[in-house]
Amino acid sequence: MWPVAAVLAAAVVIALPAESPAEPRGPVSGFGSATERGVADPIAQATTPGAPAPGPGQAEPVVGGLSSSSVGVLVVDGGRHQCTASVVASRSQRLVATAAHCVWLEGAWRVEGAYFIPGYASGEEPYGRWPVETAWVPKAWQQARSPITDVAAETDFAFASLAPVQGRRAEEVLGAQGIRFSTPDRFDVAALGYPAVGRYDGQSLQACEGGARTEDFAGAGRDEIAGQVLVMACDMTEGASGGPWLSGPDPASGRGQVIGVVSGGDDRDLVSPKFGPAARELYDTADAAASASGSAA
Repeated sequence: MWPVAAVLAAAVVIALPAESPAEPRGPVSGFGSATERGVADPIAQATTPGAPAPGPGQAEPVVGGLSSSSVGVLVVDGGRHQCTASVVASRSQRLVATAAHCVWLEGAWRVEGAYFIPGYASGEEPYGRWPVETAWVPKAWQQARSPITDVAAETDFAFASLAPVQGRRAEEVLGAQGIRFSTPDRFDVAALGYPAVGRYDGQSLQACEGGARTEDFAGAGRDEIAGQVLVMACDMTEGASGGPWLSGPDPASGRGQVIGVVSGGDDRDLVSPKFGPAARELYDTADAAASASGSAA
């Protein structure tokens, strides 16, 4: 396994041998409400000196590079829960990408009093806190009776606008990852997040890297294919929800392209919505609204 820092600086797309088509993916375990803010159940091995290096599908810490300012903890639900979000390039220079279930769940918005802490690490907040002004999620996500099981990963994406801090917009201060709305069937990716359950404690940015694939997705209680998702081997847990899936980081700057966000998973894989036309439409809507709001201010 390559060190994550190296992957973020020099990931490449590789050609993988053809395999038999995967069975349509059924319901995954959605990360739901992410995790309670400040509550975790870390395993001692995670911080024990001399512990074995992470194996395939295990996340490891990310230090430095653009991710240290553009990715951070998203605190929602009146400060009770945390997810992950990343600044994405936009005309408004104010957008972050995250998971829909982080900002809208069980028929209600969760953004009142929400804020973004870029570069959060062990209690340190090097870039301060950035208030969330508003958020956008797909209509299909809002209309679902039970989003995590009925819609699940294929529409579990959202964009949120951040209020300026000291007169400066987020992208001006923090930088931004690129964003892309198409992916090949197989590709290399780095999935980033702040997992806070199991062997993780939510205090540091973690990443899984390696090959990912596109799979058909069937939601709970449905036989027909609902859409497509991105899948990779990764053991990140609650708290990582909304973290970016980065493709193609530049060797010089470490700036990659967000092609999805952490949605949920099972005991083997991590799952992301596949950014496509619906994600592009939502992004454009959010960016236009954030630009207009910024101009009015």
